[in-house]
Amino acid sequence: MAGLSSSATNRPLLRRAWLLPVAVLVLAFHVSPFDAALDRALLDAASRHPLRPPPMPSNSALVLVDQQTMDVLGREPYAMRWPFPRAAFAALIAALDRAGAERIVVDFTFFDQSESAEQDLLLAATAAAARQTVLGRTQKQEPVFWDAAFRQAHAEFFRQTRSGGVEFHPDSDGVARSYPVRGSLAAAAFPAPPADDGGLLRWHGGLKQIAARGVPLVPAGHFIIAGLPIVDRLSQVTPDFSPEGFARALAAEPRLTGAVFDLVRGRTVFVGTNVSGTFDVKPMPVGELEPGVLLHWTAWTNLVAGGFITPLPRSASLALAALAAAGLLVLAGRRPGITAPVWSVVGFCALLLPVSYAGLSAGWFLAPATPVAAAVLTLLGVVAENFWAEQRRKREIQAMFGAYVDPAVVARLVREPGSIRLGGERRVATVFFSDLVGFTDLSEKLRDEPERMVEIVNAYLDETSECLHRHGAYVDKYIGDAVMAVFGAPQAQADHAAAACAAALEAVRALDGINARYASVGVKLEVRIGLNTGEMIVGNLGSARKRNYTVMGDAVNLASRLEGANKEFGTSILLGEETARLVQGKFATRPLTRLRVKGKQTAVEVHELVGAPGALTPAQRDFLAAYRAGYAHFTARRFAEAEDAFARARTFSPEDEVTIALQSQAETFKLLPPGADWEPVLTLKTK
Repeated sequence: MAGLSSSATNRPLLRRAWLLPVAVLVLAFHVSPFDAALDRALLDAASRHPLRPPPMPSNSALVLVDQQTMDVLGREPYAMRWPFPRAAFAALIAALDRAGAERIVVDFTFFDQSESAEQDLLLAATAAAARQTVLGRTQKQEPVFWDAAFRQAHAEFFRQTRSGGVEFHPDSDGVARSYPVRGSLAAAAFPAPPADDGGLLRWHGGLKQIAARGVPLVPAGHFIIAGLPIVDRLSQVTPDFSPEGFARALAAEPRLTGAVFDLVRGRTVFVGTNVSGTFDVKPMPVGELEPGVLLHWTAWTNLVAGGFITPLPRSASLALAALAAAGLLVLAGRRPGITAPVWSVVGFCALLLPVSYAGLSAGWFLAPATPVAAAVLTLLGVVAENFWAEQRRKREIQAMFGAYVDPAVVARLVREPGSIRLGGERRVATVFFSDLVGFTDLSEKLRDEPERMVEIVNAYLDETSECLHRHGAYVDKYIGDAVMAVFGAPQAQADHAAAACAAALEAVRALDGINARYASVGVKLEVRIGLNTGEMIVGNLGSARKRNYTVMGDAVNLASRLEGANKEFGTSILLGEETARLVQGKFATRPLTRLRVKGKQTAVEVHELVGAPGALTPAQRDFLAAYRAGYAHFTARRFAEAEDAFARARTFSPEDEVTIALQSQAETFKLLPPGADWEPVLTLKTK
């Protein structure tokens, strides 16, 4: 057994044909959308629930055009609708400047001329005059009022970056998780270009979460209302709307004071919208929809404190996947069975996922989906291989023990190990007993050639067993040259009586081949067979040390007696009464007598199995017709008619011992009839 297990599991890797399809599946998964989706799922979960919240600058604020702003400015005396007139944006910037904002980062884009050229000039001059202001742009277009001519004419206001890209870069599922820094709005918020090129964002949460961590969220309406008088005065002082004049006038304006304005003083202020009508709410990992400005603010915080998350190369995931698969294969080769591989994969996944999750807080991300998939797919291969090996071991066990125990029993024990327990059940089945005629004489004849005798007996047992197996029998045991078999157990068999008769006839015919093979040593084997059907105990009988799957009961004992009774009748195959009844019409039989075996008071009618109806010769059919008529007359006490019928039967089979005996009895009873209690019963004095 140990050898079987070793050969099944310690095979060279090249013999594991399933490795190639598993490798192909892993590679296909690696480049499929499912891999990225699972990696993103872990990334999003970690973004919402980080192991350690990333550091966040203390000097920032968000000023948002929210619903409160829309409500206030939508009423008189303002009566504004989105998009607001550019004077409102100019007022917002002017008020933030006078409130003391250190940096004003505006996530608005102005790509088209407004209906009022004066308002375009007003916003252009105000935004330029507030030197700490950065406006949004795309890669292709600056704010329309800051065209090349304007920037060249007022170059002193554009010596540093005054605009940054506001493009939204979502993943394939529409959610933004990474941020390219170069040329971005977040980068423009720095006096000098940052060295970091970006990566995966370290999220602080949505608006509610960052407000809870102390970041001021201020409605833009406060600043627009406070800034409108300021830009009105600026335009009066500088009617040509020059940035230079606006800068001097803006610097002369008094500081705005109050609780709202104190919230932005000395801070980098990101300005954006947080209302659905502005079309600037975006899908982000920290919430279903968040204001687009949150993306740029988060990127800016990453630049200021802690940096971005660097995803490890995809090749690293593949390398780890290969390492995990190789380790699992080595373990499977050293530890037969699936327990160790299953627990190793569970442990690998239980370790990899937390490590990948914790790595996000450390600033790197190892995508775990491919290694996990490789481990699971390899485990499935190992499980399948173990299953195949187990099936092979079962077949080897069945082949090994099938020579000692009937294959049907071995198969049942392999399929149902619990069935080996001692115990039994009642079942109707047909029992087969056979024995060689003259085995003692054969032994005496071959006493100087014991090997030849064993060879002949084994040939007989082999042929007989094959006949039995072909018809579904369970060979219970061999007792010297005798064979005991059961039809209908352990496997249920609908027509077990007919199967037993077919096997018995075939076993008798098989002797012709054996006799021809050993004719040179004077061997002529004959066999006696007894078949009986009835209820019996079927199951495992014996002791805790040795047990046997067998049958027992009166029906079994009768089959054994019938085998021996053949010598009383000069027959080869005797059937019990129930067996004969079950095969009527399928096989040709003839009743012989009612037989009372030793140890039993009740007599049973015994039949001889003659053959299959289609295989009988005309003489045999005529003999059976005459014999059956004679037997019917005999049992009905019509002895004269019986004598005549038996005489006719003898013309077809003159040497039949039963016919001779019954004719003789009929002749006697014709002259001296038996008593009224007479029955045609033969009592056997021996077993």
